Amino acid sequence: MKKAYNQTWVENLHLQRQAAEWKYRNLLTEEQETQVKELFPEKFYRPGIFVKIGLFCFAVVATSFFVGFLSLFLLDASSEIGFSTLSLICCACFFFVLEYLIKTKNLFHSGVDNALLYAGVTAAMVPVFLLFQHAPVWAYCLIALAVIVPATLRYADLLGPIAIFGLIFTIMAEWMMKFPLGKALLPFAVMMLSALIYILARKNKDIYYHECRQILEVLSLVTFYLGGNYLVVRELNALISDLNVSVAPQIAFAPLFYFFTFIIPAAYVFFGLKRADRILFIIGLIAFAFSVYTYKHYFSTLTASQGLVLAGALMIAAAIALIKYLHTPKHGISDEQNRKNSLENLQAVITARELGVTPAGPSLEFGGGTFGGGGAGETY
Repeated sequence: MKKAYNQTWVENLHLQRQAAEWKYRNLLTEEQETQVKELFPEKFYRPGIFVKIGLFCFAVVATSFFVGFLSLFLLDASSEIGFSTLSLICCACFFFVLEYLIKTKNLFHSGVDNALLYAGVTAAMVPVFLLFQHAPVWAYCLIALAVIVPATLRYADLLGPIAIFGLIFTIMAEWMMKFPLGKALLPFAVMMLSALIYILARKNKDIYYHECRQILEVLSLVTFYLGGNYLVVRELNALISDLNVSVAPQIAFAPLFYFFTFIIPAAYVFFGLKRADRILFIIGLIAFAFSVYTYKHYFSTLTASQGLVLAGALMIAAAIALIKYLHTPKHGISDEQNRKNSLENLQAVITARELGVTPAGPSLEFGGGTFGGGGAGETY
């Protein structure tokens, strides 16, 4: 689908942000960062966070007033058909203004365009709920996907992947909950669907969807772990079965879920370190902490205060030991963030765009010194 925002400017903005980060870490000089901005310009309107919030609130109020004003000219707006017609008219107006402002004012997730997008999507969904009041939940979700997926592909809004992710899992749960076998296999279905979404998200390398891809990766990793976590499966099984008991009964395949509870965080941490994947590594650490809580919830004899003190002491000791051990890189792992791959990516992009050739070496002459950063060599 054709993208609403200027693709070249989005890619240039991504490179500028990388250059700013490397300047902050003394990998680039100020002159080199300026040269990056000159080589890769972008003209988006991107206000500060507080101005963005203010513009968003103003746009929400403006769209609400527009709906109220337009309803004055529709005498039957109080009926379901009349209000549905009003919603569709408003939807068309919101998207028209959104496209116009993006083209003329160069908006880029500046608050106004976000509010207009949400207003347009909401207005498009209102007739569905008014005219089909007794439809099943999965039908509403399918229609919502038909609206939100194209909007996300065009505008790359960050709430889009969250909504799509939730709708997909709601549809799956709605279908599987209708059958006893489906309820029993629901955890495995959650894990399989999460793995599929993660694989598909990783295959998308388009800078335009960079942040959307990261959100999908985080959500899929979290749900994959929760789908196999013993505590979550056991407690939700009791909830789904309407068992009003103080202690949830034992579940089928309990040893398998014990295995998942501890092997998944370990796999996340291992592959996060091996691939230098910060998202995978951090979620692995959080998942490991929740696995420890899962064990403590059923088997620990320590009190809450004793457990917190012991866990805190172990974490501090482990952190200090690892920082000292990895101060000198070991096995390709260091206590500092690895930036070599992303730096080489920027070199390749600059060379391909400006020189029309593939970089022959690991560094590129760019201002004073090598592009490795302010006269630095190939190592950092």
